[in-house]
Parts: sequence; structure tokens; C-alpha cells
Amino acid sequence: MASADRILQILDLFTPARPAWTPQEAAHALKLSRASAYRYFAQLEEAGFIEPAPGRRFALGPRIVELDRQIRLADPLVQASVDEMQKLARETGGIALLCRLHKDRVLCIHQERGARAPRFVSYERGRAMPLHRGATSKVILAFLPPEPKALEQIRRDRLSIAYGEVDPDACGIAVPLFEGSQVVGSLSVVLPASVAKGRVLKNAVKLVREAGQRIETELEES
Repeated sequence: MASADRILQILDLFTPARPAWTPQEAAHALKLSRASAYRYFAQLEEAGFIEPAPGRRFALGPRIVELDRQIRLADPLVQASVDEMQKLARETGGIALLCRLHKDRVLCIHQERGARAPRFVSYERGRAMPLHRGATSKVILAFLPPEPKALEQIRRDRLSIAYGEVDPDACGIAVPLFEGSQVVGSLSVVLPASVAKGRVLKNAVKLVREAGQRIETELEES
């Protein structure tokens, strides 16, 4: 296996559940020689991707933060969506989420918080979520091959509404985002489930649809 692949494997070891590793632990996990593990760790540290942590371990380093900022400033989808998301959060009071398809998962890449947003939502920037849970994910899954029959209604409506599928006290209202004929992500608003009904729900659906259409127009023109 190429050195670059091994380095990527090492970076993949760093997770919220286990944020710090020693070279020896990485060598054991990836079946590397200790010499190779030390060499890769040294390269990653020099580049700023990892840095020393307590217990002679290493954690992710400042270069990750720099790249995250670069993505936020340069990603066309984020740039086309920020103003609309701020407006959406302000007008609905919920949390506006922008998510992107990433392999077989959905990754939140930006969020804006409104005045009556739920205190906590599982979808947060940088967290990958499964494709089959919640409106934010299902509205993307509905447009991926093979076409899931169970999600035909979402395809027809270009809208998904889900209560309590990700967080028990929350309602997600989501529309797909297309670039040309390709689904690239979703825009959604999360409201407290107790609030998301009647006129409030109807208004939120209208606002999410309109914001999604404007974002797609912006993507086409950029």
C-alpha cells in the first residue's frame, strides 16, 4: 500500500470516540511496523495535521482547522447558501442545516441558529450521519440510484418531513439541492416537534422550498 494511503488511514483513526493515539497504538491497529508508524506520525506532525497530546499521544492539529476555514470560504455550495440560511433561521426560528452527500453518508457543512431552535440537534457541522435517518438525509437518498420505492412520495414532493427520527423532540423539514441533474445535498430546518404543526409547519415548508430554489439558481449562475 502506498505511503499516502497509509497516512490517510492514520488520520482516519482519530475519531470523537478516540481522539488521541500513540504511534505504537496506530501500528497495532493498522498492522504497521513501529518504524513506519513513527515515520508517518513525524510527517503528519511536521505538516501540522497532528500535534502532541497528554500521555505521549497525538491529536489532530491546527492544519485541520486551517483547511476547515478554507472550505467554508471557498465551497460554492456554502457560499451560495449562507445568506439564505441566515434568513431561513431568522424567519422560522429553527436551525437551518446545509448538508452534502459524502460517500454513503450525509455530512453537515454549515448551520445557522434561529431564536426558537431546539437546544441540541445531532446534525452539526462536520458530523456524518446515515442516509436512512431523518428528513435531511432521506431527501437526498430519495434521488440516488437505485430509486428507493419507499421514498417515492419524497421524490414526487421534493420534500421530506420527519418527526423524532434523529432527535426525539425535533422535526426536520428538508428539500434536496441539485446542481444540474445531480443531487448534491439538502437544505433543512429543524424545529421543536411541539411547534412544527399547523400554520407554523406550513410556513416553514414554504420558506425552505423558496430558499432551496434560490440556492439552486445561485449555483447555476456561479
